[in-house]
Amino acid sequence: MTQPVSGDLDAIRQILFGGEVSRLEQLLAADRQQGAARASEFEQKVDRAFTALEQRVERRLEEMSQRVSSQLDELSKRQQAHADRVTQLLDQVMAELARRTEALTVESRAGFDELRARATELEKRKLNVAEFGASLAALGQRFTGGAGGETPRG
Repeated sequence: MTQPVSGDLDAIRQILFGGEVSRLEQLLAADRQQGAARASEFEQKVDRAFTALEQRVERRLEEMSQRVSSQLDELSKRQQAHADRVTQLLDQVMAELARRTEALTVESRAGFDELRARATELEKRKLNVAEFGASLAALGQRFTGGAGGETPRG
């Protein structure tokens, strides 16, 4: 027996199965088309969902970015206000210290001037007392010298 050739097999199949194979092949092709259409539709749905998700994430990130920017701006304003207040208080403290320093300087100068005046006054009194003492001593010598000259003669 000889082996039938491939072409003969197709012919035999066609005879045996006839329209059934053709119908099954058509059904298989239709099922493949439906599967491909479903896969394509599913891919489109996934793409649309992914795009929608990306858009929602972008919107959410933008909202968060705006909130963070707003909060940073507010924080910056509060820090600036605080820094301004601290600067103002430091200026007041420095002005008060300058005023007190000036008052103490004036008071110290007045005290030194008063001490100098008292020292000068004491020096004058010292000189006056010394002159008075010298005058008293001179008078004492005159009286004692005159009394010594008049010693009783016997």
